[in-house]
Amino acid sequence: MKQKVVILGGGLAGLSAAEKLLDTNKFEVVILERAPFLGGLASSFEMDGEQIPRFNHHLIRSNIITLRYLERFNLMGNNVWKKIKMAFGVEGKLYNINTPLGLLKFNYLSLWGRFRLGFFGAYLIFLLNPEKINPELDAETWLRKLAGKEVTEKIWYNLYARNKFNIPLNQINAKQFANRLYEKEGYDDFTFPTKGMQGMIDGLEKNIVDKGGEINIGASTTNLDFDKNEMDFVDAQKKEHKTRFDYFINTIPVPELIKFAKGLPESYVADIKKLRYTPVVGLAFATEDFLDSRHYWINLFNERVHVIYQHSLIIDKYNSKITWCVRYGGSAEDMNKSDSEIKELYLNVLKKYFPKMKLKWCLVFRENYAEPIYDKDYSKYAPTYKTPLKQLYMAGIQVTFPKIRNMNVALESGEKVAEYIIKDLHDYLRLMTLEFIEKKFPRGR
Repeated sequence: MKQKVVILGGGLAGLSAAEKLLDTNKFEVVILERAPFLGGLASSFEMDGEQIPRFNHHLIRSNIITLRYLERFNLMGNNVWKKIKMAFGVEGKLYNINTPLGLLKFNYLSLWGRFRLGFFGAYLIFLLNPEKINPELDAETWLRKLAGKEVTEKIWYNLYARNKFNIPLNQINAKQFANRLYEKEGYDDFTFPTKGMQGMIDGLEKNIVDKGGEINIGASTTNLDFDKNEMDFVDAQKKEHKTRFDYFINTIPVPELIKFAKGLPESYVADIKKLRYTPVVGLAFATEDFLDSRHYWINLFNERVHVIYQHSLIIDKYNSKITWCVRYGGSAEDMNKSDSEIKELYLNVLKKYFPKMKLKWCLVFRENYAEPIYDKDYSKYAPTYKTPLKQLYMAGIQVTFPKIRNMNVALESGEKVAEYIIKDLHDYLRLMTLEFIEKKFPRGR
């Protein structure tokens, strides 16, 4: 008899977990996704007949799991790997920091500060080993030692404390921060699949359905009881359903889970309640030409908009030049603003740096739970794949500390949680078999 697994959340973690479980032919799998689409932050939208990522995405050579999925679904096409260039934007001016000469011209820092930033960059490329960093060390202490006071306060405070999490550097986890830098985003080779990311999501969906899995989009959970191993949900047609489960995988942010989950140990809830998330508000927009034909990644200092990604510099296949601009830290104040307010606020920042930009269309996107806030105590209370309840498992970026949030990590977490369940079922069946044999053929007889 197959074991029933309910997966809450149809992002990449949920989809990869479902496929791996179904491959064993030992599980019945049901996916529940509240949004009207699958893929979560990796999803796309259609504009002028083209699939465009909802939020900024790119691939680097170390994303081997994502590349494996994309190649399996024949999505890479004739993609080209490119060295990207990064710029800093300060007070309406862009600074190219990709060369020693460009760094020397970066007069936002003192001359000594520019040298310290260059030395720190070399350290990141050649010497950094995040595994050696104490998981309870804060980022400010670590950075001041390696990069100096000025670089820490003027660069990393802006790029990571203010722009990313909106908390002080001395509250941010150094190990997770170092892992982010270790991923080589900013100086590795970049690409994007010629045939887009959406095909990966569509391919996983088809495989899951073909293997007997059930996918419910637009489904809202109304009750989840771990004492009874059952749950209630309302589907997209407003029909009510009740289902039992043997295993339950949660991939949604834990603040949402604990709103309706019953039967969780109080001590466990007290710990996972400590998790905080940073939201994100962003614009996906098209222009007639590149904002800047050199820089894919532009970090802005002391602006409402934090980062600009010129997507079409990596893959120039659309009718227009596609760009994203996003705000992470502090974006909670923008979540309830109207689309027109967001557009005005963010576009005013962009026009400060690119006064000649010719906008063709612009869409606003919001996400309440873009990423956990990795404070220095995160490792003490963060959830793990296995929980105090034998039937409850966790997946997604909340359990992957100290790895950074990206598609590769999400897919990996889905595969890992499936492996845990497969092993636990194997161990359970082995134990039951041994107990049966012992009862049937008691020792000593």
